Order: sequence, then C-alpha cells, then structure tokens
Amino acid sequence: MEETINYQSDAFNKACQEIFILYPEAIGVAFKGLDCGCALVCGVSARGEPVGSLRYVSGQPGRKGKKSPICLKCKKDSGLDRVVWEGIIWPGDENERPDVDLRLSIGKKVFGPGYQEP
Repeated sequence: MEETINYQSDAFNKACQEIFILYPEAIGVAFKGLDCGCALVCGVSARGEPVGSLRYVSGQPGRKGKKSPICLKCKKDSGLDRVVWEGIIWPGDENERPDVDLRLSIGKKVFGPGYQEP
C-alpha cells in the first residue's frame, strides 16, 4: 500500500496518546488509514491482541476548540473497504521500540501474514 495521506495529524496523534494513557498495556497503536484522510485506530498488546475499542479519527479539519466533523464517506460506510495504508505506531524513538521480530510478530497477528514494516 502506498502512503498517500499524512496520518500524523494533531487529531491522529492525540488519539494515539490517549490510547497509551488510558491503556498502559498497549505496546502500540494499530491503524488503518482511509482514502478520505480519516483513520481507524486501536491499541495493541504485546501478544497482538486489541486493547480498548476501535476508534474513528476524522481527517477533516476542525474548527478551533471543536471536535473534527465526521466525513461524508465515513458517514456512509465503515471505511474498511477504503483502506490505503495500515501499520502500527510505536511510542518513543527508534531505540525505545520493541525488537523488530516482536514488531513483525504483532503486525502479522493484527493485519495478517503479509504484514511488513515500511
């Protein structure tokens, strides 16, 4: 999958931070980026199991101090047929991340056997 949309928006980063705060057992945040700029995110444990519930993150620009609106495409469907990018966000910098073998193992449990890191 080609990364065509920046999933590092303020709303996306805030959702990831909230997951790490609310669920200390989350070792990463799995995400599916949609063609509209929105994303679906969920915490993931060291065993590759979901932590918390699946969250929707709007890719639509919000007004200052207000929640971003849901986009029209996402209002019509779940977005799972419009995934253009998927992966796992790991907290910290490069040397704080889990070992590459553990990251790949978790990614394959979450996304299937074809998972690879970018």
